[in-house]
Amino acid sequence: MAENNEATTLPPREPGKFLVGNVDFEPTIPVLLELRRKHGDLVTLNIFGQKVIVVCGHQTLTEVLERKADFTVEHPVVFGYTEYFESSGLLGAFGQVWKKQRKFVINTFRKIDSGSASQESRVADVVVDFLKDVDLANGCPIDIIKLIKTNHYNIVSSLLFGEKFKPGDETLSRLVELVDEATYIVPDQAILSMFEWLKYLPGDRFKVKRQRHLVDEILKIVQQFVDEHKENAHEKDSIDFIYCFMQEQERMREARENMEGFNDRDMLLMGYGLLFGGVSVVQALSWSFLYLVNHPDVVCNMQTEIDNTIGKSRSPTWKDKPSLPYCQAVLYEILRISSAIPVAPTHVLTENIQINGYTLPKGAWVLLGLCTVNWDSSIFPEPEKFNPGRFINDSGQLFGFEKVYASYSLGPRSCAAQALAEIEMFLFITSVVQKYNIANEPGKPMPSLEGTYKGAHIPNPYNVCLKQRL
Repeated sequence: MAENNEATTLPPREPGKFLVGNVDFEPTIPVLLELRRKHGDLVTLNIFGQKVIVVCGHQTLTEVLERKADFTVEHPVVFGYTEYFESSGLLGAFGQVWKKQRKFVINTFRKIDSGSASQESRVADVVVDFLKDVDLANGCPIDIIKLIKTNHYNIVSSLLFGEKFKPGDETLSRLVELVDEATYIVPDQAILSMFEWLKYLPGDRFKVKRQRHLVDEILKIVQQFVDEHKENAHEKDSIDFIYCFMQEQERMREARENMEGFNDRDMLLMGYGLLFGGVSVVQALSWSFLYLVNHPDVVCNMQTEIDNTIGKSRSPTWKDKPSLPYCQAVLYEILRISSAIPVAPTHVLTENIQINGYTLPKGAWVLLGLCTVNWDSSIFPEPEKFNPGRFINDSGQLFGFEKVYASYSLGPRSCAAQALAEIEMFLFITSVVQKYNIANEPGKPMPSLEGTYKGAHIPNPYNVCLKQRL
């Protein structure tokens, strides 16, 4: 039961502007670190009258996400969820509907892993395609971020539709473009959650019409595969999300259960959510190659470990992970220093709660500053330095990685596809490092490690040269 203390002592407030408060707040890594330095682990913002509590630090985040999880499981009613998703699907659902859908997603991942085509095998299959694309470049500069996106969404397509797209498929290229643009529009519409009437301003100032078009186009692609599944259900010999969703619908109908959250529209929106949810993996992989091209000594150490453990004749597998502690340390350090998702998706308090002597009021929005742990000098000395060795002890074993807050977050709304994300990142990076040297584009300055905030901490565009090792 939530605390009912009458005290209403809010955490320290960050000064804001008259009437609008902290409307210009942007949750970048430097801003969040500075807020914590000034105010501590809990900070109160006021954005047009809406109280927003920023939560920082390992201990306080753990308290909110785990011990107070019952009161922070919901997300606020924000514009995008209601405008485009009718508060349904993985991105928009609330309460029991969301819990049922999340349980279905987790169970479906398990079901896929129990079949002939596991998550790992589907990732490995696409990694082969990725390496073929690299070979075609023959050591010439590659737009690595574009290549990552194309192959990542092919993995999602395999899980969602039961099949991957062929190289150069126009539908896949279109899907990547649509999801990419839709992702970057989201931060621009944050203010509409408080002032929805602004969407009626002339000229589509907040890109509402454009976003609706993008969402509709993505859902049309998903619908095509749903229609194919319905036509060929009796011939289906693989396990995928659409097929499993249709099976669940049939089970619920036969049991005369409430179908809320599992109608055909929900099937489309769940597909959209799985596509949209891959943004954090794309950014993590994009940062990975950027840090590796900037640190050739780290790549050399990874190659030595892979050569001594696996050799060059076979590709890395997920089972090799325990035998590659240095490679794991590199991936954890990339997740830590890049903090691709500086804050987890916004939560809302369903009751007053007491933390650190303060009252966090019911209805307040909660921003979870994951990056404040990753950049905490008391946990990770000299956090601004890229140092995979911080996760290797004197015996050469991995340690301390459990305190890294990846973009998958914690608590009941943590990423349902965390295992897939970890497999994907491990297999892509180790497979590339095993086979190629990673070099900067000739004649160009080393790409900057400074990023840009667009709803996520993303690296600026860059090219790399991947040259086959001798």
